[in-house]
Amino acid sequence: MSELSQHDEKDCQMRQYIRRPDKQFWLDLLSPPPLPTQADHTRRTRITRYSLGAAFALTTFYFLLSFFLGFTQGLSVILLNAVTMACYGMGMWAASLHAERLARLWLMVTVNTHLAVLIFLTGSALGVSIFGVTNTVLASVIFDPPEKKSRLFFMGFPILCLILGACVFTQAYVDLSAVQPMLISLMRTVNMVLATLSVLLILNVFDREVLKAEQYLVQERERSDRLLHAVLPPKIANELRQNDRMIADRHPEVSVLFADIAGFTPWASKQDPEVVVSLLEKIFSRFDAIVARLGAEKIKTIGDAYMVVSGAPDPRHDHTHIIARLALALLDEIKLIRQETGIDLDVRIGVHTGSVIAGVIGAMRFSYDIWGDTVNTASRMESHGQAGRIQISQETRIRLAEDFKTEYRGVIDVKGKGEMATWWLLAQ
Repeated sequence: MSELSQHDEKDCQMRQYIRRPDKQFWLDLLSPPPLPTQADHTRRTRITRYSLGAAFALTTFYFLLSFFLGFTQGLSVILLNAVTMACYGMGMWAASLHAERLARLWLMVTVNTHLAVLIFLTGSALGVSIFGVTNTVLASVIFDPPEKKSRLFFMGFPILCLILGACVFTQAYVDLSAVQPMLISLMRTVNMVLATLSVLLILNVFDREVLKAEQYLVQERERSDRLLHAVLPPKIANELRQNDRMIADRHPEVSVLFADIAGFTPWASKQDPEVVVSLLEKIFSRFDAIVARLGAEKIKTIGDAYMVVSGAPDPRHDHTHIIARLALALLDEIKLIRQETGIDLDVRIGVHTGSVIAGVIGAMRFSYDIWGDTVNTASRMESHGQAGRIQISQETRIRLAEDFKTEYRGVIDVKGKGEMATWWLLAQ
């Protein structure tokens, strides 16, 4: 029995290192590439401009190197490099005029024509056919996948030149017999090194541009997340981002607060719009800070009315106490604002506790909202209250127990609800 257990254990250990091929992973290679974005187009345009500049610099290097090494026997090669430099200069001019497609085609025609003529002139003596690899890589990074014909042609032509240079055009057209063998060997080595470095440069620039684009996307994602979290609770924002399902939840017990700025409407009717908006922004920004500090959830503002819930979207057992502390803090804050501005303002607050339905409504300018009789009752607690006081329902008062000081107001006739017993919330 012990031997069987050891055998099973070894078998399990072996299976940890044996994995089936990830079929979907490899099939993704055969799937059509995604359509290029504007960011991808911009990236390839930038790489084209970089490549034109690099090709101009490289050709200039070869042009000057010919004189430095005394390679004046190959006058046709020197002239070819001079003409190619001029062509690259024209391509850079086209790119500066934002003629992106013309610049790409001009670049690829020039580099491939330059390569083909060099192979014909020098054969395999200088090893210039190695630049066919460079040109193939360049074509793959500056043409979008949908540009199939251009991409395939400019990737295939350099490979053809590489094959012809190795198998057909092995003899040099120009007379290189007077050139020292050591110089020929040096030029071949220089060509191999520069071709390799050119490929690495192209890949490095492409990688750099991709990282820049990804960094930009991350920054945009963070900006959109901040905006989303500014209008929706974090939990709801995350759900909305992860799936497209309708968000609607029933919360069996929450506390809802309504606050209305008493005396605001008569004052606002005599003021300029800018002054009115400035005061509202001042009041509600300070209210928002208090709501965030206490851990409640602001739902919305309607004119000069302010609506808050505690217990949704994240349930919590102390939701009634949170709302009670918030109501008292809002009263204190409006007193400070009244002292600072000299404007005769006050706040009328109503609170009720019960069940609600909460969710996101609308496809455009959507918002997180709550519905139900609890919301209506909380609104009635506010509208039937008094300026500078907090009116709470019996349901709220029961949950506050002895933790807060309350004063029985009595039974009042509430529109749409009938007679209700209510209390004033005084202090904690």
